[in-house]
Amino acid sequence: MIELQNVTLAYNGKVVLDNVSFKAGFHEKIAVLGGSGVGKTTLLRLILGLTRPDSGKIYVNGQDITVMKEGELRDIRMNFSIVFQEGALFDSMNVRENTAFCLREYTEYSEDEIEKRVRELLKLLGIEDAINLMPEELSGGMKRRVAIARSLAGCQPKMMLYDEATTGLDPLTADNICNLINDLSRGEPSERVGFMIVTHKVTDAIKVAERYLYVKDGKIAFDGNLDQLVKTRDQQLRIFTDELHTAERCL
Repeated sequence: MIELQNVTLAYNGKVVLDNVSFKAGFHEKIAVLGGSGVGKTTLLRLILGLTRPDSGKIYVNGQDITVMKEGELRDIRMNFSIVFQEGALFDSMNVRENTAFCLREYTEYSEDEIEKRVRELLKLLGIEDAINLMPEELSGGMKRRVAIARSLAGCQPKMMLYDEATTGLDPLTADNICNLINDLSRGEPSERVGFMIVTHKVTDAIKVAERYLYVKDGKIAFDGNLDQLVKTRDQQLRIFTDELHTAERCL
């Protein structure tokens, strides 16, 4: 369980999040919507303890991570796997080495065990043939898949965190990434790995999420399901729902 209680954060005097509170189960499939610079990615960083709030509390599994030292946060972060917007692959490492990085850093696996795990993950994500390629040789979609493989390698997460997972991808590739996100979070809610995806692409959000948070003016202005989202009376949010109506007609 994740819980934010009255979290406030400002950068350079500008309030990004203002007294934000919400709860989320690890099994949930959540899309965080909103315009650029409203604090969507900041929410992910706060949950991981990469950013500290100015005030308020953040609980993961009942533990207040806002008072934890950096060394104490490692076990908390093992609950999550995060995929950053640009994939953040190491340019000097090939696909095998990128995927194996966390295994070498955080486990005591032998090289044979690492190789086996890397190949299992790349096969799962449909990119085993790219094992010897460098990042510069990969398409945007393949980079995202390698980033997901690397994020899964070091732990068995309870929840995936995706930061703009489909941004910059063509529609077909974005659709393939959405399908992959669904595949990784399949199963009954009590058993599945959930996710929180930060995105401004509502057409992609509706393909994967079951719960939607809309961030506006530093606050959670909406928290509900798709039916509630479509019927919202919030004028700014209706800009997003207009896109939803278009997307629904195309599905």
